[in-house]
Amino acid sequence: MNVVLSVTNQKGGVAKTTTALHLAAGLARQHLKKKVLYIDLDPQRNGTDVLLKKSEFDAEQTVFHLFQGNPITSQQLHETDLENLMVVPSSLQLVEVETMLSNALDGFFRLNENLSPLVNEFDFTIIDCPPSLSVLTINALVAAKGIIIPLQASKFSVDGIHGLVNAINTVQKRYNASLEIIGGVFTMFNERTTISQMMTEEISQNMKLFKSTIPSSVAVEEAHLLKQSLYEYAPKNKVTIAYEQLTKEVYNVLQKIG
Repeated sequence: MNVVLSVTNQKGGVAKTTTALHLAAGLARQHLKKKVLYIDLDPQRNGTDVLLKKSEFDAEQTVFHLFQGNPITSQQLHETDLENLMVVPSSLQLVEVETMLSNALDGFFRLNENLSPLVNEFDFTIIDCPPSLSVLTINALVAAKGIIIPLQASKFSVDGIHGLVNAINTVQKRYNASLEIIGGVFTMFNERTTISQMMTEEISQNMKLFKSTIPSSVAVEEAHLLKQSLYEYAPKNKVTIAYEQLTKEVYNVLQKIG
């Protein structure tokens, strides 16, 4: 099995990075014989900070190296506290990629082409996308087989989904015919509210939704502040348990598409 997943939403504040890093760490924890790679494409570097306990790296040690046209090497792979989870860290220099690739013929394929030398060494690759439909996100969609979309139960979040789905359809038609949305997941979710029930019904008409939903908890911010995952900081917290359930759901889907 070798599946590349992009975790993406053009809207910020939907727990995209939290979802991506906990899926990566969750797959590594639940399946110790599987090798997992987390690629941080978000210039904010929050996922890098949590999983590697630091965010500052030389450019050649980060994913920016790949966008410069260089194949991935062991120099960009960084070990974590989990033996079977490795990270390709983000870089502030990713903000330059839009301009750098504006006239490049391979602009949308740079990540996929330069990731290929080592990607087959991993069972799962999780790409944490920036909160925008930028050239970075398009690169992630071209490289991926599946997409997971973190969602909030709000009108603005739903409105943004239509633009994202249109972009995904364009990538499918022009660059990556095998790409598919494997599911949306509600984050910071309160199933008792009317808006949550309404949004669930509306979005389920347009895409598959995972049964698992992620509730709110201050433990998430506390864990990030301490540069820890929820699995380390609060293993019995309701959000941690929800991410464990989501990881099991995602794994079951990956077995079918892998």
